[in-house]
This record gives sequence, C-alpha cells and structure tokens, in this order.
Amino acid sequence: MTYEYESDSINLKKHLRCERIGSSIIFLPEIDSTNDLIKKYLMNNVSEGLVVVAETQTAGRGRRGRSWHSPPETGIYLSTLLKPNLELSQLSIITLLVGVAAVLTVNKFSNQNAYLKWPNDILIDSKKVCGLLCEMVKKQGAPDGVIIGIGINVNQMPEQFPDHLKSIATSIRIVNGFPIDRLAVIQSFLENLDHEYQTYLNEGESSVIKKWSLNTKLFGKNVSIKHGSNVTTGSAMRLDELGRLVLLLDNGYEEAFDSGEVSIRED
Repeated sequence: MTYEYESDSINLKKHLRCERIGSSIIFLPEIDSTNDLIKKYLMNNVSEGLVVVAETQTAGRGRRGRSWHSPPETGIYLSTLLKPNLELSQLSIITLLVGVAAVLTVNKFSNQNAYLKWPNDILIDSKKVCGLLCEMVKKQGAPDGVIIGIGINVNQMPEQFPDHLKSIATSIRIVNGFPIDRLAVIQSFLENLDHEYQTYLNEGESSVIKKWSLNTKLFGKNVSIKHGSNVTTGSAMRLDELGRLVLLLDNGYEEAFDSGEVSIRED
C-alpha cells in the first residue's frame, strides 16, 4: 500500500511523541536521495528534527557509496536532521546511536530477533534487514548538522530483491509471514531515535556503547576487517569509548578500528 502523502504527514506529526525529531515531516512519492534533500534544506538553515520520507529513491545509497535498493510500497526510506555540537571524529557515536534505535524498532515488529553488526548494519539470521548512513555537514559559512538516513526492509517479498541481494537480504514480512504497517514502523523508529539521542545528550557516549553492545552477536567471534587495501584478522572484543571496534590480534596485541568492512570468519 502506498503512502497517503499529505494525510500521513499530518497524522504522523500529530501522534509522534518526540522532543526534537519531527519539527517538520515531508512525504514524497519519489526522490533521488532523502539525505541529499535534507542537505539542501540545511543550506537554508532548517530547524533540527526535519524528517523526509520517500516512497522510492532513484539514487539511495549506503556506506562507501553503495546503492540502496529502494522499490516502492515495500521498504522505509527516510532521513532526518540533528544538530548536535560535535566534531567529525564523534560521528561514529551517532552512527552507533542510530543503530540502537533501528534494532529496537525492528525487534518491536519482527518475530525473530535482529542484532547489530559493526558499524551500521542490522541483521536477522545473518541477512541484512536495515542499513543506515550518517553524514556530517560541516563547511565554513554553512550550517552544521548530522543527516541520518535509514533504509528498512519492511514488506519486500523474496522475489522483489534483485538477484545479487536475494541471499544476503531479508525483510520483516519474510520473517513474520505477513505485511507490516510501515507508518507504525516509522513512528517507532523516530521515537526510539529521539529517546536515544536525548539520552546521549544527557549521559554521553558510555550509554550508547553499552546499549549497542547489548544488541550485537559480534563479540567473541573471529573476524576480518578490510580497511582500504589491508585486511586484519582477530577476535572481536568490545567497542572502546570512541565506538571503535577492538580486535585481539593473532599476535596477542589489541588494535582499535574506526572504520572498515567486517566479515565473520568460520574457521
């Protein structure tokens, strides 16, 4: 079922229980990228909490410029704007915070438990159900902001995924066996995000690290991290105070990574 753009926007704003998110809510039938639209609004100094929801995206993207499959009437593709006083080095904490909000949301609606894979994927049974992209805008002469983009596979059926995604992606509908009200998922995510953001502002990074760590299966696993052209192997131990993934290397030393592509080793 497609969105009722104007009425859904009004009803969502009316029922949303948030302190900071939802100052304005825009529903659109199609756009290149919800993140890119918020960047344009930010240049005009739009207030914190703007939300943009699209029925479909023609140029949706995830980390490292990868495209995000955004078919209509199935998934959730939205972005929102926060304006914390942060340096670029602290963006990873916001990424973890959004991941916590996302996994709590998926687990509210999924009959099978979802969990976090560092740094920004939400999986069910090793298949991706949700991904996110956080971008900091910090340019001289322009307003600062953190743009949070998220894609949640809600009502896709297996045949609706392209061939290269069928073995690695899933949806809440596939897991449950029945469709889900996307508006209810959107409201839940925005409220969870608002709560986790407010908690972070009040309590700091440690609250984010603790909640993220409670919602992952990564620790204790043998993993490899690809960063650039280098691959490092070891055992995933924990997140440090900056949100970096700490590996116990095969040589007995520990090393912390602030980015990279993680794969679980089956050896």
